[in-house]
Order: sequence, then C-alpha cells, then structure tokens
Amino acid sequence: MKRRIFLSALAFLLIISSTSLAFSGREKWKFDTDSPITSGIAISGNTLLFGSETGKIYAVNKETGRVIWDYKAENTIYGTPAVTDGNAVFAQADGEVICLAISDGSLIWSSGGEGGRDTQGRSVNDGLSDGVTAGNGSLFVSKADRKLHALNAKTGKTLWTYTAGDQGLREAPAYSSGLVFLGEYDGIFSIIDATTGKRVNGGGAGGAVNTPTVNNGNVYFSAWDGSVNAVKIKGVIPLWAANIHEPATSQPAVSSGLVVVGSGTGSVVALNEADGGLKWKFSTNNGSIAATPIIAEGLVFAAAETGPVFVLNANTGKEISQLAAVNGLYSDALYSDGVLYFGGVSLYAYE
Repeated sequence: MKRRIFLSALAFLLIISSTSLAFSGREKWKFDTDSPITSGIAISGNTLLFGSETGKIYAVNKETGRVIWDYKAENTIYGTPAVTDGNAVFAQADGEVICLAISDGSLIWSSGGEGGRDTQGRSVNDGLSDGVTAGNGSLFVSKADRKLHALNAKTGKTLWTYTAGDQGLREAPAYSSGLVFLGEYDGIFSIIDATTGKRVNGGGAGGAVNTPTVNNGNVYFSAWDGSVNAVKIKGVIPLWAANIHEPATSQPAVSSGLVVVGSGTGSVVALNEADGGLKWKFSTNNGSIAATPIIAEGLVFAAAETGPVFVLNANTGKEISQLAAVNGLYSDALYSDGVLYFGGVSLYAYE
C-alpha cells in the first residue's frame, strides 16, 4: 500500500549540491496536473506514465515534460502502472483495472467490462490500494476481497485467484522466474506459482509484509515488525534475517550491494546486501517513510511524511542535499538516465 507522503514547501529547493556526482539537483522541467499525483511513475521508451487523485491518467514526454495524451478514468489511480506489450495497465481505488495503449492512450480493455458494474453503472469490483505487477503474460493485482487476482494481460480476464489470510492484502506483489512473491497484511510471505496460483513456499514475519523486491536471483522482504529477510529463490534458501528495530514501512530498495528500507519513525536504513549487516542509518525526523527509496549513481533518495526529500551518499549515509515540496509525494518516484522524476501537485524532473 502506497500511503500519502506529504512534504513541506511548494517549490523544490536544492540546499546543498555536490559537483562530484552526476545529479546536481537542477530542475529540468515541471508538468502541472489537474490534481495531486497518487500513482507511481512508469516509463516506456521516452514516455512517462502516471495517474492522479481524480482518475486522470497522463503520458508525458520524459525529455520535454509535454503531455502526449491523457485519459479520464473513474477513480483515483494507485500504485505504479505495469508496462507490457506496448500497453500500460492502471489500477483504480475501486478495484477496476484498465489497459491503455501507450502510443495513443486508447482503451484496450477494462476489468469492469466483465460483469464488473451494477445497473447504475457503478463498479462492484473490490477496492485496492496498490498497483499492478506484470509477468508470465499475466497481471497480478492484490484486492480488498483478500484475493490475489491473476489476469490475462491481453484481455483482462481472470485466470485464477489466491486467497490470503484474514487481514487481507494491501501491497502489490513482485514477479520473477515464473513465481509471484506476495506480502500479506497478517505477516505472511507467500511464494505462488504464476501459472497455477498455488502457494509453493513462503515464510512469515511478526507484522504486515511490504511488497517484496527481486534482485540477482534473490528476493528481499521487509515487515512492520522491523524484520528484513533475504531468500535465494532457487531452492528457497534463507540467506539472512536482520531487524532494524523500527517498523519497516517501505518496500526494500536493492542495488549496488545495499538493501535500503524506510521506517515508521522516519529512518532510512541501509543493510549490506551480502549478509544483512547494518551499513548506516539516517534519521529524517519527519514521520513515517512509505515510498520506496531509490538507489542510483552513488546516491539514495528518500522522503518521509512531512518532507523534505533527502539526497544521501549511498556509501556513508551522509546528507548531500534536500529537496522540499508541498502536498507532495503520493507514491514512488523514478530515476532514469540521470533524472529524478517525482510527483506532488505537479510532476517534476530534476537532473
């Protein structure tokens, strides 16, 4: 579940810069939206894809910030869109999933077209609070009916469902190598066969499990009891278990030998990818961190509820700069080709 992260001022400000790193913090462009951005940002070629609180979906040129097309859906867009076979798939708060052509924004299919509306035209699908994951020719969606739904990526038709525990699902799953990795709200971590929908293995934690992350044949998952685990996918072999001693409230970011998570008390915690040992810890003093941190070019980007966005040295955890905004980051940001893209009341590109 991507919870709203509110930051503290209207404009983004670079407070400290570093000439030794590629990221300088200069604004490249800004794109104004009709309402706050509530989805993560997906990318396909030169096109950025995201959605807003009022259900407006946008395709924007990543170089210029100019709109390519927009589409008006019916409800708030949640989670990061899935990109597959030239299409982008968006999840709405009421549980409806829609597939649009990336080229022109035309509607390919809608999950609501399969008996998903009542006689007044209202959606009767179960709600959701996160996005769609693509893999194996399918799409995987966690809904409020306690079920993980597998949909045919070309048609949107249901292939199978998997029923989670009593407290249900709030987070999008991850996919790799024919397997779906699912974190459940009652502390269960499940590994599910992507073709059959059968649970083949898993584990657990003492709190709600966030969306797992797959990297280099391993899967990493964090939970609200502070635990962070690494498991080798082949053979389902536990590699290490760590505890940050604070609620781990973000999906792990895994890159460059680091596993980075955000906490419910505003800490950014970096662990060694090899053994789970503590590398460094940075306190934002700004409330819970829910958006997934970004690791790129020797930097870590992370933000808490009340801002600012911190730019940290990935090796030491030392603060390099701060970027601040208001009515801010509603979901995950994106780093691509030296540019940081993130949304609030507008979509911003910083390089």
